[in-house]
Amino acid sequence: MAHNPVMNRNPYFREPTTPNFGGSSAYGQQAQYGQQIQYDQYGQPVYNQQANSQFFDQASAAQAYTQQQFGAGASRGAFQTSAAGPNTMTYDDAMIKTLFLIGVTTIAAVLSAFFIPVKAVNAVAISTSLLALGLSFFAAFRPMVNPGVAIGYAALEGVALGAITGVLNQYYPGIALQAILGTLIVVAVAAGLFLSGAVRTTPKGRKFVMIVLVAAIIYSLVNLVLANTVLSDKFYGMDTAIKLGGVPLGLILGIILIVVAAYFLIGDLEDVRYAVENGAPKKFAWTVGFSITVTVIWIYVEVLRVLAILANDN
Repeated sequence: MAHNPVMNRNPYFREPTTPNFGGSSAYGQQAQYGQQIQYDQYGQPVYNQQANSQFFDQASAAQAYTQQQFGAGASRGAFQTSAAGPNTMTYDDAMIKTLFLIGVTTIAAVLSAFFIPVKAVNAVAISTSLLALGLSFFAAFRPMVNPGVAIGYAALEGVALGAITGVLNQYYPGIALQAILGTLIVVAVAAGLFLSGAVRTTPKGRKFVMIVLVAAIIYSLVNLVLANTVLSDKFYGMDTAIKLGGVPLGLILGIILIVVAAYFLIGDLEDVRYAVENGAPKKFAWTVGFSITVTVIWIYVEVLRVLAILANDN
């Protein structure tokens, strides 16, 4: 089954237990529970993820919890495919919901960058990212992500990202534009790899990136504590205090996590294809849109982190 908390609780991505090749073919009815999981040509099951280190650690941990570790290729056959209809999700539905949520994040970020006082940035960034984390926990225990939760999450993350980006852009002019361009490049590369079929997620790959993700969460929490205690004199805690071969540890970890997030994004896109090809309900577009938005935000956080460390090192 899918390893993403939201997908785990979604009936459209649960592993069936009783063979039953007859019955209705409507997505979401008994047919999807009755078919044996099949494997594609890759051997993978076709089921269907502050101006200092405080914000980055909190944001990384929050994003990491909601990141996706989905199944790969959506080849037909795991469930009976239903005919497209007015109540089934399309690629356009997924794209519109994703762009809408990213738009909400962007608008909230712009307003936050211009209107939140510098002295309040840390408190606002950490509190809003914690609230966003709470919404992600709530979403993880729901069969589908409803519009209110998705929009609320996007807005809260936008406020947090806008606050910290605005301050960092004052310290390092131009870093905001660089972070946006860097994020777009990573997203474009991941989408290109998915569309070309050059990269597909695999069970082993998902296990590996999950191990990396858990390690990153632990590191972020430890660094958050150290940055406010014994390493309070260091701007980014262990990110800059520890160097490997002269390279800041945070820079190395940031690059690794960008690659991991890109891998998750490919998984998100695989889930969109799987859902569309198997006639997922139209409202499921909010769930896949939410998943993609979470991943894109995570990519932005890590890109901004890398750029900030590079600028600070210079």
